[in-house]
Amino acid sequence: MRNIFLLGLLVCLTLTDCDSGSKRSAMIMDYMVKDSLMKDSIMKVEAATATLANDINLNTKTPADKKFVKTADLKFKVGNVLYATEKIEDITLKYGGYLTYSNLQNKNENYNSSKISRDSLLIAKQIVVVNEIQLRIPNERLDSFIRELNPLVVFFDYRIIKLNDVTLQFVANQKKSDRLKKYDQRQAQHIDKSPGKLKETSLAEDKLLDRQNQADDLQMQSLSIEDQVKYCNLTINIYQKPIIVKEVIANFDYVSDLKPNFFIRAWDSIVQGWWILCEVLVFLIKLWGIALLITCLIFGIKYLSKLYKRIK
Repeated sequence: MRNIFLLGLLVCLTLTDCDSGSKRSAMIMDYMVKDSLMKDSIMKVEAATATLANDINLNTKTPADKKFVKTADLKFKVGNVLYATEKIEDITLKYGGYLTYSNLQNKNENYNSSKISRDSLLIAKQIVVVNEIQLRIPNERLDSFIRELNPLVVFFDYRIIKLNDVTLQFVANQKKSDRLKKYDQRQAQHIDKSPGKLKETSLAEDKLLDRQNQADDLQMQSLSIEDQVKYCNLTINIYQKPIIVKEVIANFDYVSDLKPNFFIRAWDSIVQGWWILCEVLVFLIKLWGIALLITCLIFGIKYLSKLYKRIK
């Protein structure tokens, strides 16, 4: 519309003044070019700044010869927390994971109390439904699991992924376990060969028991690492749009007070009497049709009685 207006103005100026029209038309054309360039630059800036993260896709592929402990923390807004929780639990079972913790609750973020009468209060609360879910998902299926959460996301807050390389720790524990196993075998043979020396045998058995306990601890650490490598620890925090809840409750501070004094009761009586009077007046006003009919009948009867007397 602006370009059409400027072209029309250019034609008018050209017809009215041929000498000065060329200069004016050149100025107008220059303005149109600058305006077009300005619009293009604004559109490019807006497109460049529109980089808000809106999904939680993930790619955690790792080398096959290494062992990684993966942990992930997600937080995002959903349309309905209860529905999203059920959906997340279903997806967890689908990918061979399991739930370890779920804390679904209604959080009161704002609370306001207003006195609407001496014995009543209006309570307004802003409630946000939230849930913290802790899951264990097979590491090789973590990326696919997180991609299936995208349809639930209304607003994405953050995604934290941690990969801890435990390859060397796993190998070190394995070597220590092998050494302790060989030591146990040698120590057991030494105890069997010297049964006559009770004191030495007791000390050797104590050392053997101590090493066996160390071997058990190393084995438990190795099993724990294997379990963490196999399953990722995933924490998901979800929330939804706040809900405003209003309710009227009794003002117990007023109810628990002593009986009001005479002046308060007198004023309450005046107010209640005024309400009764207003209700009576409103009721009488509603009967205006009947009152009009009765008035007409009275005047009609009087008129007929006068007319009857004149005729008689």
